Amino acid sequence: MSSTRGLSRKVQRPRQGVGNSGYLLLEVLLALAVLSVVVVMIFQIIQTTLKVTADVDFLQTQQRKVDGISALLRRTFGSMPRTCTFQTRNVSGSLELIFRYAPFTFSWTTAGADFGTVVIAIRPQSDGRLALSVLQESGNALESYVDSGTQKEGEWFPLMTDVEQLNWRFFAEGTGKWSTAWPDTGSKPNLVELTFKLAGRNHTERCVFRWPVA
Repeated sequence: MSSTRGLSRKVQRPRQGVGNSGYLLLEVLLALAVLSVVVVMIFQIIQTTLKVTADVDFLQTQQRKVDGISALLRRTFGSMPRTCTFQTRNVSGSLELIFRYAPFTFSWTTAGADFGTVVIAIRPQSDGRLALSVLQESGNALESYVDSGTQKEGEWFPLMTDVEQLNWRFFAEGTGKWSTAWPDTGSKPNLVELTFKLAGRNHTERCVFRWPVA
């Protein structure tokens, strides 16, 4: 009898071992499932954080463009001498602002400021957007972008890129009205308004500049 009971115990032990092994396998699978969920959640959090950070950096960059062009144009209009003349012209559906006998306040070189003709206009980018650009020239009129009478391409320097929309208006205090063009070189507008929309921004920016010359 004792030998039979011992044999029964020996037979039952493997069964208990199989049961324990199955229970441990279930725990491993459950742990892997939990780990997978945690890893996915961490990845989503990191991905969201990176996207938010990139969006914030992009908006800050765009805001710097807005602040920079506003300060630059305000300084430009404010520094125009009394002898400077101003007019606008339409070239291929684009309005150009032309300053004659104007200082090169947009100069990007270390040399001293020069005088000549300054043109501000939008130029197309390769991606279909626009760039507010400046052209400064003081050379021969026959080689001038403004005075040559041909569609000569000048050396434009971008002031602000990734522009989707841009418009100018000019205010005359004598009439109390805004106009979208200023062809008369014998007078100057009292106020110049620039409205534009940058790519990635949902609202239109508005800047108004006062011309101090009477």
